[in-house]
Amino acid sequence: MILGGGLAGLTLAIQLKQARPETSIVVLDKREGLAPEAAFKVGESTVPAGAHYFAEVVGMKEHLDKFHLKKNGLRFFQPAGDNGDITRRIELGPADFPAHDNYQIDRGRFENELTRLVLAAGVDLRQGCAVRDVTLRPTANHSISFTQGGAERSIDSRWLVDAAGRAGVIKRKLGIGREVAHTIDASWFRLAGGIDLEQWGADNPTWMGRMRKVGIRQFSTNHLMGPGYWVWLIPLGSDHISIGICADPRLHPYAEISDFDHVLDWLRRHEPQLAEVVSSRVDSVADFLTVQDFAFGVDRVYSQDRWTLVGEAGAFADAFYSPGSDMIGYGNSVTTDLITRDLAGLEIGERVEYYNDFHLRTFEFVLSKIEDHYPAFGNPVVMVPKLCWDAMLNHVGVVLLFVKNKFVDYEFLQRVRNDIERFYAINDRVQQIFRDWHLLEQVETPGPAQAYVPAKAIRESHTALVLDYDDDELSSAIARNVRIAEALAVGIFHRAARNLNPRPDPAVPVNPYAVSLRPDDWQTNGLFAGDVLLTLAQADEISEGMQGLFIDRLLDGAA
Repeated sequence: MILGGGLAGLTLAIQLKQARPETSIVVLDKREGLAPEAAFKVGESTVPAGAHYFAEVVGMKEHLDKFHLKKNGLRFFQPAGDNGDITRRIELGPADFPAHDNYQIDRGRFENELTRLVLAAGVDLRQGCAVRDVTLRPTANHSISFTQGGAERSIDSRWLVDAAGRAGVIKRKLGIGREVAHTIDASWFRLAGGIDLEQWGADNPTWMGRMRKVGIRQFSTNHLMGPGYWVWLIPLGSDHISIGICADPRLHPYAEISDFDHVLDWLRRHEPQLAEVVSSRVDSVADFLTVQDFAFGVDRVYSQDRWTLVGEAGAFADAFYSPGSDMIGYGNSVTTDLITRDLAGLEIGERVEYYNDFHLRTFEFVLSKIEDHYPAFGNPVVMVPKLCWDAMLNHVGVVLLFVKNKFVDYEFLQRVRNDIERFYAINDRVQQIFRDWHLLEQVETPGPAQAYVPAKAIRESHTALVLDYDDDELSSAIARNVRIAEALAVGIFHRAARNLNPRPDPAVPVNPYAVSLRPDDWQTNGLFAGDVLLTLAQADEISEGMQGLFIDRLLDGAA
């Protein structure tokens, strides 16, 4: 039984039928009929793991290629003055479409096709249903009571999967939800006719010439960033564009974005070029939605009592970096593995606990990259290295495992788990450095003309996703990436600490797993002791000159 017929529930039903066609599956969905195109749900942007899951694992590549938009990666614009000239903003993003295909997905169009495939596969999809209660029975079949068409109904099932999104049926039933400190608000709408943001700088030939082709910037998931906020621009195959604001209420109170009129006023103050376009086309706005404090956690997602939580029925961090589809792919793949093994009579207890711990730790990794970072979103001296660090660390670890179809290879995952944990551990340290760095060094710049960061770290991490590996090669590649991450951590530490007193000596080896901008903690945390010690020169050599992480030259040029 799958509760919820949205993106997570429908793709899981297809994946289960592919893995074990004889499995009987019922999906309960509150929606009746087809979903509307364009004005439907957020979650349009995919990154490599989610794109791989939908295209290759679920088998939707032909549909994605034909009816949705290929995505030109993630693109970020730092603020410059009053943000009245996009060509003055520091830009970080690919000059051409990445090696690994990603997509901008029209959720209504996509879920309607998934619905057709689910029915064709023999899944019992029941629409217009409202779940009343679930009775979880560890030693017998679970029982689900619901209403459909005014009638009371019930079904028993061996496995129960909650894919009902924020309703969180099982999570609420068991009281396993967990609050997180990340408290961000969001509002969004769709605009018919789309927007080509390159037109904002079309009279600047140097700026236009950065791309391999004119007009391809609009196919990125574009992030317009400033202190305490970011705005997404996501084009859709239905000739609409999704526009959303995520804002930290400490800097941008929710009342400022709580309805469309307030959003338009907010855009005029913070993103005037976008506001000018939207203001001239108000009649083309398709919908408006808003949510406060959208992030939440959970204590468990996989249970030996034969239930799982997938998608937003479990946990949700933030739309920044577009991780939602990745987490759906991870959760659905593990759920499929557990269910098919159990129905084949195999013991799954050890796997359940292993993958539950791994999923929760992966969620914490995703959350750490955005938690309490919004205040620095307008500080390029911090954000450019952070954006590069986050992309590199994401693509060379768990995403690489998933794209190479090793995520549910239990034996291989155990083989490389220590290295993945090293990524997670070192990331915790470096994320705190970014938070503290922002407090130490806040840079405001009117925007150096033609400021563009080629982001070698991001480009190379994307390229790694399309290479072929055997198990030994993949294991070695991940270990090598850990070494590069250690070097980058040391380089980031020394750059961020240059205004400290005392300032660390770059010739003295330091432990990348103990880096910190809090000198009082250096000895206690073991900064100068450990199995891995690197000087700045050694780190620079390993990481090939820090792979262009720092933008001092650009900022000096602006001054």
